[in-house]
Amino acid sequence: MACMVCDRAGCDECGNVGLIYIAACPLETIGGDVWNALKFIDLYEKGLPPIAGGALDQAQNFIEAAAIVFGLKQIYRGNIGKNGQARG
Repeated sequence: MACMVCDRAGCDECGNVGLIYIAACPLETIGGDVWNALKFIDLYEKGLPPIAGGALDQAQNFIEAAAIVFGLKQIYRGNIGKNGQARG
């Protein structure tokens, strides 16, 4: 599959081949802490933050993780390209 860092251009992450090889189920590499974070991000998206209050009351790491997940969801849904530009 195309390297998610360089999009087939070749980089240190993929050994300059532009591709990554998946030899096992990707879900096996995701730890419980990531699954928990994804659950909290889902609730946050629905208006239920993990810590009572607004966005400024949340941990900075959580806000950054949520922004990454929200962006990836937009790419997956086809609303924006990998470069962050709106489609359509």
